[in-house]
Amino acid sequence: MNDGFHFFTFLYLFTFTFASTEEATALLKWKATFQNQNNTLLASWKLSSDACRGWYGVICVNGRVNKLNITNVGVIGTLYDFPFSSLPFLEYVDISMNQLSGTIPPEIGKLTNLVYLDLSTNQISGTIPPQIGALVNLVEARLQKNQLTDHIPLEIGNLINAKNFYAFSNELSGPIPAEIGKMKSLEHLLLYRNNLSGPIPNSIVGKSGKPHGSGIIV
Repeated sequence: MNDGFHFFTFLYLFTFTFASTEEATALLKWKATFQNQNNTLLASWKLSSDACRGWYGVICVNGRVNKLNITNVGVIGTLYDFPFSSLPFLEYVDISMNQLSGTIPPEIGKLTNLVYLDLSTNQISGTIPPQIGALVNLVEARLQKNQLTDHIPLEIGNLINAKNFYAFSNELSGPIPAEIGKMKSLEHLLLYRNNLSGPIPNSIVGKSGKPHGSGIIV
């Protein structure tokens, strides 16, 4: 019995150690695309150290990357090589207040355990990908102060657990989709300072003729 116990203990530890190494390698590939490789805050990101213990902004749960918080660290890069597929246990992402450009890849929809997403105050352009609707566990999304364009995707209505959705100060256009009314948990929706047109959908307008909740500002 003891031999079996030790074997499974070893297998458990090996599995999580391997997973951390795999995730660390994926993050390093993303870091390698940054234009500023001399970033002192991210100097701790190296394979010779434990990503779950010594890496700046990385927090793990059971040996898997669970939280990534590198807000305002001066990253100059894009999200094109962000390891969406390699971080299946990621729940919290804050990469706000950097110098990220380019578009939001559709692969973002693979972060199905994500609860918090903050891409605000960058230079991200292009559309909000419809794959964002796959983030059904998302509670808060902050996309404000970027250069996002085109329509708000209809798939936003799939974010039934989202309480806060901020996309103000972008270049979004077109009507506000009625599908937002499916976001039953929504408390704060901030869409001002865009190029949106048309009326506020009835799906988010109360009997008073005003948007539901004091936090709905469009």
